[in-house]
Amino acid sequence: MAGKVKRKLGRRQVDRQLDERIGTLLRQRRVFLGWSQSTLGGKLGLTFQQIQKYERGANQLSVARLIQVCGVLDVPVTYFLDGVNKASAPIEFDYRAARLISGVQPEAVRVAMLRLAAECQKSESE
Repeated sequence: MAGKVKRKLGRRQVDRQLDERIGTLLRQRRVFLGWSQSTLGGKLGLTFQQIQKYERGANQLSVARLIQVCGVLDVPVTYFLDGVNKASAPIEFDYRAARLISGVQPEAVRVAMLRLAAECQKSESE
């Protein structure tokens, strides 16, 4: 049998990958803030089930809803849209580390830890 035929991804497959990427980033930010799906849903006027669907990429966020989500999560829209052309690249995230960091008090210490981590990552990539 001949080798596999390489096929282009259909539009819906590409959309699905983007929905999943945005959902992963949504979950990362929610976990970082120490919020449950119910807490985030309450702030957005949605059920936790709807938040689950967004996080899994099963439902697509409209532009209006994305803007609302960004306001509640206190992130710019670019948080979700940077790297859109790399939507198929997996996003790695350590949820345990996020939970631990989100519990650090006072906030100034937590912010300093995040800046340190960003600087370390920046120096590794250079």
